[in-house]
Amino acid sequence: MSKRSNILPLLTALVLVAAFIALVWWSPPGKPRLEVLGEDRVVLPAPVQVFLAAGDRYLAANIENFRAMSSGTEANLPAEREFRLRSFDTASQLNPCHEDNYYVANAILTWGGAPEHGIDILRRATHCRSWDYSPPFFLGLAQNSFLHDPAKARASLELAATRASSEDQASSLHRIGVMMEAGSYQSTAASLAFLRHEMESTHDQRLKAMLEKRVQRMEGLQLLEQAQAEFEQKTGRPLQAPDELLSSGVLQAFPSDPMRLGYEFEDGHFRLRSTD
Repeated sequence: MSKRSNILPLLTALVLVAAFIALVWWSPPGKPRLEVLGEDRVVLPAPVQVFLAAGDRYLAANIENFRAMSSGTEANLPAEREFRLRSFDTASQLNPCHEDNYYVANAILTWGGAPEHGIDILRRATHCRSWDYSPPFFLGLAQNSFLHDPAKARASLELAATRASSEDQASSLHRIGVMMEAGSYQSTAASLAFLRHEMESTHDQRLKAMLEKRVQRMEGLQLLEQAQAEFEQKTGRPLQAPDELLSSGVLQAFPSDPMRLGYEFEDGHFRLRSTD
């Protein structure tokens, strides 16, 4: 074998090392180089990790996800939180379909103080895992809870319903989406009109039955609000207790709640009683 053929692998290795160093230390104008976020807590850019994994981005994603999930002894320190944020995000860039990554990132980031980053990872997983209802389900909950956008939340839950494994599961996802949007209306009348429209337009009999109960419950709340307004107009004073509606003759009986949760009177207003 010639000396030239012996030297070729060495030259190739040197070129690869030089390329790796360039990838690590070069950055576009205005962007910082890699940050050391704590002892041994460096997160390499996704292209560098693909390079180190011999071009296998799935292997690179597995390795980075393992690093993110194995971190936890000092999870409350700023550097450690920043490491986890970047590590989960990089693993998502490498493989947005990674199930463990989106699932754990949702728990640690979305519900752990970094919802915008967790939501980005859930969006990628929703697009990538076109068969899986879980990412859009988690995404809808996050959009409602942290972005306060019930319309987008419902759209995500409707998408999750199209991926459901059973009719019961699809109905539950439809129901959650509808109730999220219904809860966004400021007045009982607007919420009631929305629920009636949904009940009349759906062809899902399970959802229709559920909405019928919600409509009846909301009608009961509207009846109490109207009775309170009539009482206060007649007496010229605020309602002090619900029983005054009966003793004054404004109401003959309190409305029944088909969901058996009932109503409550707090701070001078009737409200739907919840299980919270």
